[in-house]
Amino acid sequence: MKRVLGNCIGTALACSIGVFAFQLPATAKTAAQVAELARQAEAVPDEGIYQMYQNRSWLWGRNGAGYFAVQRRQFSAWTSDKGKPGYGDGTWFIPGGGKLCFRAKWHGAGGDADALTCFEHRQAGRAIYQRKIPDGDWYVFRNSHRSLADEFLKIKYGDYVTVQQNRIKAKP
Repeated sequence: MKRVLGNCIGTALACSIGVFAFQLPATAKTAAQVAELARQAEAVPDEGIYQMYQNRSWLWGRNGAGYFAVQRRQFSAWTSDKGKPGYGDGTWFIPGGGKLCFRAKWHGAGGDADALTCFEHRQAGRAIYQRKIPDGDWYVFRNSHRSLADEFLKIKYGDYVTVQQNRIKAKP
């Protein structure tokens, strides 16, 4: 019985490795397909960008979050890179063509720096594609059918930034 079970586990492991090996070229093809689909899609209208981000926080996992306040179009964020906390304050704006940008002064252990960051959004049906401008790769931001892998699900209504940002600012 142990031998049969061992053979089954070995066969399952070999099949899993084989399936994974065949998936690698498919992943590269999928990235190319996503880029082509994004190129064919239309820019998300300015109102759509506004509705997506207004008074919402974009959660960046354990590495931080950015908040897009409607009042004065204020942008605020906190980050943690290799255990070194930082924060940014600035403004966000929609320059058109499906783009969202934020200009912020970032403060961290390495000093202060100004930065402009922009993302482009394109839509085909219910699917939304996103890339960081100028040379980021296109990826599926929101699938046409809800997926737990959607980056869009990391955008939450409310301010998930100020409390953590204030903690960082209070540290000497």
